[in-house]
Amino acid sequence: MKINPITNPNILKSYQATKPYGPEKAKFPTGRDEVTFSEEAISFSKALAEARDAIEVRTPEEKARIADITAAINQGEYRIESDKIADKILESALRR
Repeated sequence: MKINPITNPNILKSYQATKPYGPEKAKFPTGRDEVTFSEEAISFSKALAEARDAIEVRTPEEKARIADITAAINQGEYRIESDKIADKILESALRR
């Protein structure tokens, strides 16, 4: 395979002229990204959450356990028991 050299010196000049940012300019865009949602999207999201809540049936014990775990997470006191998680993963994998 033969690669031919660039014979037109204007190609390099054209490329350099189109570069939006160079080390000498160093003018990068600043600012923050912003996301907006339409009223329809917000309404749909609320309806979906309400439907999900209506479908989920939890016993009072489950709700209390979820509240306890949520509170522990928010306070930074929830500890993950990695040994129990590993045991459950292995148990699940060996059942297959």
